Amino acid sequence: MKIKPGIEKILDNKTKYAKMNLGLLTNSSGVTSKLEINLEKLLESGFKIKKLFGPEHGIWGAVADGEKVKDSVDPRYNLPVYSLYGAHLKPTQEMLDGLDAVIYDIQDVGLRYYTYIYTLGYLMEACAEKCIKIIVLDRPNPLGGKVEGPVVRKGFESFVGGYALSVRYGLTIGELAHYLNNEFNIGVDLEIVEMDNWRRKLYYDETGLLWPTPSPNLPDLEHTILYTGLCLLEGVNVSVGRGTVHPFKYIGAPWIDSKELLKRLEKFPREGIEMRERSFIPFSAKYMNELCYGLEFYVTDREKANPLKLSLNLIHVLITLHPDHFEWDHVYHDAKGLNHFDRLIGNSEYKVLLQKGVTGEEIAELWKEEEKSFMEIAQKYHLYR
Repeated sequence: MKIKPGIEKILDNKTKYAKMNLGLLTNSSGVTSKLEINLEKLLESGFKIKKLFGPEHGIWGAVADGEKVKDSVDPRYNLPVYSLYGAHLKPTQEMLDGLDAVIYDIQDVGLRYYTYIYTLGYLMEACAEKCIKIIVLDRPNPLGGKVEGPVVRKGFESFVGGYALSVRYGLTIGELAHYLNNEFNIGVDLEIVEMDNWRRKLYYDETGLLWPTPSPNLPDLEHTILYTGLCLLEGVNVSVGRGTVHPFKYIGAPWIDSKELLKRLEKFPREGIEMRERSFIPFSAKYMNELCYGLEFYVTDREKANPLKLSLNLIHVLITLHPDHFEWDHVYHDAKGLNHFDRLIGNSEYKVLLQKGVTGEEIAELWKEEEKSFMEIAQKYHLYR
């Protein structure tokens, strides 16, 4: 049965919001099941949208990852567009002036690396301070309700990891909003417009909805499944395929012996994922215009696939195979002294273990208890079976 997302549910109940002056935080993923743009449908239905807000990649999802976005004016509707990934990550009180509520409608991917969820958290905080309501239009978690991976520990919070979340947190964006509001005492007036027919076991391609490309480097569900683990490779001096047609399916670097890498990696358990040698030249991002030697991955059984273990084993092999070339990436080294891998994995312990030769299988055993504890907390916020 086809899922009915929150945007369609709110359009069915428009009289409830008729007197509200509204903001809309969205991007190009904010469409109906018929691919109609949420802003257009809301305005046509009489919703008083006064201001627009955009996350990373901008309100239309066209800006490259990590690139700051400026405030602007929407040319079609002459509405102000405030960037929440530029001069400000959190809305200022002035940006919220005159609003009764802000609607949040963005397709999430269910992984804590994704900056959109921190934009939502900051929006909730700002609206709580100004007594403005938040209305989250719920959408499917593309990876279903499964929880995987370690949580972010105190002192390791950042805009790519926070709120004590597991890597794969198994909540819809509406459920996550409830979790943030209650577990972190935000206290905003929060309304979730729930979906019809979504179930926790469903992957996105089982919802009847077309993939809305939530950001430029996640073109389909397979890439998103692999992103679960391969995003960790952004914390080392390896390309994850940004600037190619297959981000998070390709990994490589000019110094890698891809034949030997494949041979060694094949010795580890990797059910549900196949791989092959692959060379590529990124046209942007890390190793731009350089020939990279590496691997390409294929998800053959998503229930068995474990990209987190795969990625840690991949780092383990690279450290042993190329000790003179492998490095932890310091591009994002911050004031806390954390490099990017620490922030992505949520602690500094696992990096040390990898340097000592510990494998992905062994490390994965270490986060079982915190994974279980997070799951127990998250279940309190389930809106769907």
